[in-house]
Amino acid sequence: MSFFKFGKTAADKLSDEDIVERVLKNGDRQGLELLYDRYSGKIFHKCLSLIKDREAAKDCTHDIMVKVFMNLSNFKGKSAFSLWVHSITYNYCMDYLHKQKRIEYNDYSEAAYENLANDDEGLELKILQDVQLTQLERVFELLNPDERMLLMMRYQDGMSVKHIAETLHVGESAIKMRLKRSRDRLAELLGKK
Repeated sequence: MSFFKFGKTAADKLSDEDIVERVLKNGDRQGLELLYDRYSGKIFHKCLSLIKDREAAKDCTHDIMVKVFMNLSNFKGKSAFSLWVHSITYNYCMDYLHKQKRIEYNDYSEAAYENLANDDEGLELKILQDVQLTQLERVFELLNPDERMLLMMRYQDGMSVKHIAETLHVGESAIKMRLKRSRDRLAELLGKK
């Protein structure tokens, strides 16, 4: 059954999960086109904000879309499709930056973070409040790609610490510590510390 049998507007109203289900059941390419239309721009802007190279971001977007399509059968519906796509995007960009030697991963032991307090939402809001958006954007660019990526995952995309940990394949306490360090670095750059 074609997605466009009842018109494009009816197809546009389908949820991502419904489209994925139909693509997997019927192999309808129009569903892939819908997903491409919905996500390619978002993925490109995410890649561009992380990689800072327009041509590389275009290439990465293409590769990520191919990866999403090739792995549709791995989408289990445990979270929203958009979060699944974000996870693939972040992992791909981190791998890209790592291969370009623009980001370093530190192998911290899980035990080092055992005593870390729970994510302090009050601290997060205090650091980011009363800062003009343009100043924040300029300062944000001074962060290293790893710090910028974590803060974007948490605050721009609203990902939970648990989801970030699953996406990056590290423990939650390690993510909490990395977020704390990233917030501290941002606060330092903003002169708020």
